[in-house]
Amino acid sequence: MSFQFWSDLAADPKSPFWDRMIPGDAKVTLQDIQVQLARLVNDRDESREHRVDDFLDWLDDNDVHFARSQETTKKIKGTKDGDVITLTSWNTEKIDGKKGDDLVRLGDEFWDSDLTIDGSKITLTDRWTGRETVLKSVEQIEIGGHVYEVDALRDALNGGGVPMMFSDGLARVKVNTTDTTPSVFWDQVVQSLVAETQPGPTNAACIYAMLHTAIYDAFAAHDAQAMRVSIDPDGDNIEFRDAAPKSIEVAMHHAGYTLLSQLFPNHQAQLDTLMWTRLDLSPDEIDTPEAIIGRDAAQDVLRLRLEERAGLKVDYSPANPNPDSVTVIDAWTPEYVGNRTGPEVQTFLTPEFSLLKPFSLPVTAAGTTDFEAIRPPMPEPLFQENFADAQLDIAARTITLASPAVVGGISYGAGDTIPVTRDLIGDVINPGFITQAEYLIDVSANLSPQDRAVAEFWEDGPGTSYPPGTMMTLAQFVSARDGHDYATDAQLFLAMGNAMFDAAIAAWDAKVVFDYARPVQVIRDLGELGLIGEPGVDELTGEAGFVISAFGGYDPHTGEGLGTRTILAENFVTYQDPKGGYSPPFAEYVSGHSTFSGAAAAVLTAFAGDTTLGASTILPASGSSFDPTFPTTSMTLSWADFDTAAQEAGLSRIYGGIHFQDGNSAGLYLGETAGSLAVDLAEQFATGTASDLDRPFADWMIG
Repeated sequence: MSFQFWSDLAADPKSPFWDRMIPGDAKVTLQDIQVQLARLVNDRDESREHRVDDFLDWLDDNDVHFARSQETTKKIKGTKDGDVITLTSWNTEKIDGKKGDDLVRLGDEFWDSDLTIDGSKITLTDRWTGRETVLKSVEQIEIGGHVYEVDALRDALNGGGVPMMFSDGLARVKVNTTDTTPSVFWDQVVQSLVAETQPGPTNAACIYAMLHTAIYDAFAAHDAQAMRVSIDPDGDNIEFRDAAPKSIEVAMHHAGYTLLSQLFPNHQAQLDTLMWTRLDLSPDEIDTPEAIIGRDAAQDVLRLRLEERAGLKVDYSPANPNPDSVTVIDAWTPEYVGNRTGPEVQTFLTPEFSLLKPFSLPVTAAGTTDFEAIRPPMPEPLFQENFADAQLDIAARTITLASPAVVGGISYGAGDTIPVTRDLIGDVINPGFITQAEYLIDVSANLSPQDRAVAEFWEDGPGTSYPPGTMMTLAQFVSARDGHDYATDAQLFLAMGNAMFDAAIAAWDAKVVFDYARPVQVIRDLGELGLIGEPGVDELTGEAGFVISAFGGYDPHTGEGLGTRTILAENFVTYQDPKGGYSPPFAEYVSGHSTFSGAAAAVLTAFAGDTTLGASTILPASGSSFDPTFPTTSMTLSWADFDTAAQEAGLSRIYGGIHFQDGNSAGLYLGETAGSLAVDLAEQFATGTASDLDRPFADWMIG
């Protein structure tokens, strides 16, 4: 364990970790151990590493054992009747259902776990500590809100071929694994850390790329053919060509541990425990070739990437400061935080992201990302081309012309102001801008239960590992399904992690350059202008204006969805988590979900050799966090191929009212481009055919 862990332990005499100190010699007391630790922590004459080593040596010399996991002694026995037992803590070692039909409900503590079934014995294993809880004579088990019959679950888990994917309500999904490669192991770990710390989708994509680049580089140091991706700023990398497979995996584990320890310092003790208990590795090891290679691989990735992030700054100001002050209807408007009225509004998430050095996106002769080669076409503007400089006044419902024009056979001069009417659609106002809004309204009015489930499942909001994390989970599925070894996964996750990163860079370039409006604000503004809807009365508020048929929001008392209602276009709401915003805090075009999923489909299809995915997951009844009454029965989402999953992820944002169709289709295409480029470059690194100029920060190395 790290020096920080021991330092924190020395400062906290009431820490539960002291209970794990087991003296073998009765002459050594807990107070002796605490005194010795305090002395070594405060010994400034020695390095931190030497102080840790000295303390561990002292424990060994004095026959003191530090238990790697707390002993679990609690056991639960059922009755002769059917029992319902809620399992909330790993302190329960065993549950024996005895007679009757027994149900065990797994609490949130067990989400980061995997299960195996051998006969009537169910073993739950914690992904962080390796602790186990055994269930015996249990007929049903509830995971993520859905009740599984143990017999059917046993057949599914032991049938081979297709791994099980479990959903936690409608919010997040995991692949049940029993034997993982280092790449899958650390991908599971990092997704849990991202879900807890919530860095946002772009930063999450960057973290996934850094992690899997470091793990791949640790692998490449042992491979006679593969090239490292990262440059070596300190010139201290070593290679170990004749290492055994176990040693190579150990180096990959040290790379994952080192990188995440630096990115998530507040989780150091948790990561230390993970190394000890799950991997049987010392997190403080510094002298073995495996530790040196893994540590250097992580540090090479981190050094220049973190320096790059620290130096980036972009001055971004939205064209419209808030929903009440819209002057450019086709530009992004920050919404009021929490769907309430002012004064706090959203801040555009990471507008500087496109300035980061990508993995495989094309570059110009000057060494900058060549966005012109991949950037999608401009989205639909409000005004026709000849009226692009006109000024709109929503409150006054007028347009002021910037140049002379003939509208409806009437000549106007520059500076003339004309009223906004539907007669302007086609001459002054772009009909495509209106049509895309009307299409989204129609979707909102006709949401089926399946559409609602898709919208919520793919939302990937707070508490999840975000859209790129869900795509990485599909890579975990492919690894388990196809029986990958550590070498195959090193390359797969290198491509996947960096495809997610490049997809974020490419998507955020489009978001900042086009700065396009979100549907919710567009529909509201068009309704206020009378350009959509029909005169009528909002059945929920009693207000008069231009009404539409659309999703009506949620009952403020019960939280139940109100279904399709006749509402003012000005009151349009998205089908999203009512506890969050109507839309994410960044521009609409292109869809990030679509770009991430398009990239993932390209990578996974290339590695699998065909488009077949064959994955599915069960969404539990009443598992929605949007609406406590939804769905009324359990539902199954299944994806025959990678393109189906990518298309559904993109469509989910249309069902949710978050994106226009153009944002979805352009994002899918952009993502496919980014994913294909990532696959090609990962292959070149793996086969040793890449050049030094293909490495990120090659200009730093040259200059």
